[in-house]
Amino acid sequence: MPDIESTTNSRIKGLVRLRKRRERDATGLFLVEGERELESALGVHEVLDVYVCQDLLTEHGARVYREILTGGSVPVTTVTESVLEKISLRGNPSGFVAVLRQWKAPLSGLPTEDALVLVVESIEKPGNLGGMIRSANAAGASVVVADATTDLFNSNVIRASMGTLFTTPVAVASTGEALEWLAANDISIFATTPSATQSHSEANLTQPCALVVGSESTGLSEGWLGMDQILIPMTGTIDSLNASVSAGIVLFEAVRQRRLGG
Repeated sequence: MPDIESTTNSRIKGLVRLRKRRERDATGLFLVEGERELESALGVHEVLDVYVCQDLLTEHGARVYREILTGGSVPVTTVTESVLEKISLRGNPSGFVAVLRQWKAPLSGLPTEDALVLVVESIEKPGNLGGMIRSANAAGASVVVADATTDLFNSNVIRASMGTLFTTPVAVASTGEALEWLAANDISIFATTPSATQSHSEANLTQPCALVVGSESTGLSEGWLGMDQILIPMTGTIDSLNASVSAGIVLFEAVRQRRLGG
């Protein structure tokens, strides 16, 4: 019999409240859903509790569940399908919801040697932010979230990142702090903007550098536009790309140049 069967259980109500940023900020806690995301978090960040519905586990999820039980360090609470659906924000819950403690994300935690940094300014959509973190992880880059309008611990950020939030060096800072940190570490800055005259493929991205992408609605602030600017050439009728797509394009141009030596 599951440990919790009622959707009105006080612990379950507390988990539901963590969907809201105000509650996440107040408690310092957040939720992680899905076996891939939870697997990425295990052993990297502090997992406080895991709520599991065994009837919903996939084959992959069952392996992760065995890993948790074998480790013995994470408390596990079994719940019914209706209870997990109450906690979950997903249409088809995969069997897990975990509670994790938030962590600090200072600029001092980022690597600086041969740096490749993706700076994302004022990104509004959690899915876009998560997608950018995923692309940065694939490119071997770190991420600076400047003037954040959504928090790292939003469930859609975690989901879109496919769990790479837990394994990618990420910092949160103001634009002013990010500019100071980049200058102090001799990291060149390339701001992506449609008003640039230099293509992203023409810039020298083999040096330690930061690639800066702004929001789709407002673009980049003045602080970044005083730096070297690059654009992604487009030949269609549209004059802009999704911010997450733009980030992936410039990141992998840097990867290409570095592999070829320029």
